[in-house]
Amino acid sequence: MATDFIPHSAPPAIERVEIGPDAIPALVVQPQSTPSDHSLPAVLIQHGYGAEKADLLPLASELVAHGFITLLPDAWGHGERFPASGPNWMTQISADYFMEVVRHTVNDMRLAFDYLCGLSGVSPLHTLVGGFSMGAIAALVYGTEDERVAGIISASGSPLPDLLPVRLFGSAAPSPATTEWAHEHDAATHIAMLAPKPLLIQHGQEDDMVPVSGALRLFEAAKPLYERRPDHLKLMLYHHTHLVTEQQIRDAVNWVAEFFTPEEKSA
Repeated sequence: MATDFIPHSAPPAIERVEIGPDAIPALVVQPQSTPSDHSLPAVLIQHGYGAEKADLLPLASELVAHGFITLLPDAWGHGERFPASGPNWMTQISADYFMEVVRHTVNDMRLAFDYLCGLSGVSPLHTLVGGFSMGAIAALVYGTEDERVAGIISASGSPLPDLLPVRLFGSAAPSPATTEWAHEHDAATHIAMLAPKPLLIQHGQEDDMVPVSGALRLFEAAKPLYERRPDHLKLMLYHHTHLVTEQQIRDAVNWVAEFFTPEEKSA
């Protein structure tokens, strides 16, 4: 996880849980006391490629401080789910394997989203998805294909087709099947499923891993669908590479809190 800071204080409450038939390890981060009337907003937070669930605790901590409940699962093949044998993200340098991880992670996000919506205190109508890098990429896919999602936070994410030309570390080109799947799940094409719910797109302008061009294409595709609610669409660009800064996390939480904190919902 490419954060440039250490959180100043621990989140109020962290619980390790297991989700679904595959016992997906995850962390629930929430206030010490939560209401039982399903009134709090919530966020499913997905980490990046090669990282693990605890890496986005700074984001979870900031969200909890603003009245959210959060869930951070290990992505497929990551963290506690790292395979004891066979291919893994450290040994497989190819677009096909990366897309396989994204595909499995998107599928797992449905189970995680169901779990989060069912937690005591969580309002299913105010539950978002978000993440960093691969986690944001998966969140964009899932969030634009499940009508229950109330909003998306994308930090250094991209629609899938914009990643197909990327050749990091000499990675192999995608197969025709991978290319087809990427285009079928293009978040820019499916953005009407989300709009005009809040969509935050954050990206480093010098990102050397996930090109900013994908984020810009998504923003341009979304703009016509947010003409009546332009405040629900936000593009935040930063002068850095592929990382998340403390200021960026604060910017994200302050922005989404405007729409999802209990006080704003009451208003």
